[in-house]
Amino acid sequence: MRIVLVNWAHIWDGANKGGGVNGYCQALALELTGRGHDVVYLSSGTTFTAAEGGVGPCAVHRHPDWLGIRVFEVINSPVLAPAFEQFRGPEAEAVSPELEGRVGEWFRLIRPDLVHFHNIEGLSAGCIEEARRAGASVVYSLHNYHTVCPQAYLMRGHRRPCFDSQGGRACAGCIETPDPVQRRLERAGVVDGGESAEPENGRARPARPVLHQLMVELKGLVGGRASEPAEPPPITTTPTGRPVVDEASVMAPFAAEGLDDRGQTQHLKAEGVPYVPRGPWHPDWEPLENEPAPEPAGPAELNAYGRRRRRMVEALNRCDRVLAVSEFVRAKFEALGVSGAVLRTQHIGTKAGRVVAQVPDLVFDPPEFDEAHPRPVRLVFMGFNNYYKGLEMLADSLELLTPEYLARLHLFVYAQEGQTLEWRFRRLEPKLGGLTMHHGYRYYDIPWMLGGKDLGVVPSVWWDNAPQTVFEYLACGVPVLGARLGGIPDFITHGRNGLLFRGNDRYDLARTLVEVARRPGMLFDLRRNVRPPKDIGEHAAELEAVYNECLCAPARSGA
Repeated sequence: MRIVLVNWAHIWDGANKGGGVNGYCQALALELTGRGHDVVYLSSGTTFTAAEGGVGPCAVHRHPDWLGIRVFEVINSPVLAPAFEQFRGPEAEAVSPELEGRVGEWFRLIRPDLVHFHNIEGLSAGCIEEARRAGASVVYSLHNYHTVCPQAYLMRGHRRPCFDSQGGRACAGCIETPDPVQRRLERAGVVDGGESAEPENGRARPARPVLHQLMVELKGLVGGRASEPAEPPPITTTPTGRPVVDEASVMAPFAAEGLDDRGQTQHLKAEGVPYVPRGPWHPDWEPLENEPAPEPAGPAELNAYGRRRRRMVEALNRCDRVLAVSEFVRAKFEALGVSGAVLRTQHIGTKAGRVVAQVPDLVFDPPEFDEAHPRPVRLVFMGFNNYYKGLEMLADSLELLTPEYLARLHLFVYAQEGQTLEWRFRRLEPKLGGLTMHHGYRYYDIPWMLGGKDLGVVPSVWWDNAPQTVFEYLACGVPVLGARLGGIPDFITHGRNGLLFRGNDRYDLARTLVEVARRPGMLFDLRRNVRPPKDIGEHAAELEAVYNECLCAPARSGA
């Protein structure tokens, strides 16, 4: 079978650029190749060249083959990737005739049996239809929310979940982003929109690393608070409709022992004296439930963002299969208009178990908890430090604990860009039972990082589709302390192979940490129930079955 895999980042970069989705795509491409398929990989939106003082024409460029995979890239795409770069230009993501023409020509040249989109960042909704016109079956995997949210996270201003796009009106000014036209010129090495920069060694100046560039320009998304949209509407209610007043009026009573007011021990009464850590309550701290509710009916007249969403949903409905990586994602997209006839929940696989098998001596059980010689609980956070992944929330929750309970925790933080929040953990270090911080790691370091650890924390503050770190913890036999959000509950059962706390709820996370510190022996019971995650080989076999169903099904209308 000739299969085209589509994702915005280069395949050879893996998770180093493009995060867990690109690491997964890399592993899947290699697995499908090993199973005898002809795999072709297409990326887009990151490479630009200069021509006559501007950006060169859109074209599909062939790279050298990579480990038996033919690799192509759309250069000078009218749509930039990642999604943040294109945010202010939603029209091009909906319809882009030049881009769709070049991609359609390429599809007809390659003649794939099936095209599997893992992202459409760097492309337009019309590219899905071009694959169908070339005679291919089309599968789309929902690794993020980009098709229904132009900045991919369904979070307003980087901080609050979006429950209503208001026909696209809520998207306008949601986040501060660069102008995509100017950014294309910068990526091409064109200065001030007209002058070409001097080439380096006779070659066009390469674009800056996208991930680093993205994180620098988010202006506060990594650590600290992001700047608010220009002229934001006044916030008078929380997302669930409650008025914004003092926390004491809206938060549930918080009666657990062991909470600290910035260093001053405060044991709260069982009657329910609420804890007020920051004075006036901020809507960023509103607990988030895992309910995939539909949005209210929007205005009849859509703006450019609303038309973009409508076009994307129409494109998804034209696919042969739309694969949701978790049950929440399936239900959320169905609530937003994707047909249940094409939607299916399909949990992805991982190569983490194979990495562990290469170095089994590095993955070992932690020592028992001995009351006579107590030791701290070894708590691990790993991944990328952005607001969505919750490292800042973990710091908030730890700051609620008294020294008595902090002393029972040894915190390990392995976070790319973690230096932006290091000061908060260093401030806690004298009270903690231990603190180990590393700013970044390689994928093959994971067994070493997790060997002998008690509990991995995944404190996502949004509807995280299916975080790879959950699979990596499980592959190393480590139970998970995770938010009850997105796809995390698909893989973690509370009290069996991990613990779940209420989403975006600092207080509930703090309560859970106190419980773990009081009864650390429970972690060995959880560890005994941890099972390895689905292997990428098993997952590839499941996808083969999906592909064959699509190839054997009658052509959908309009194919």
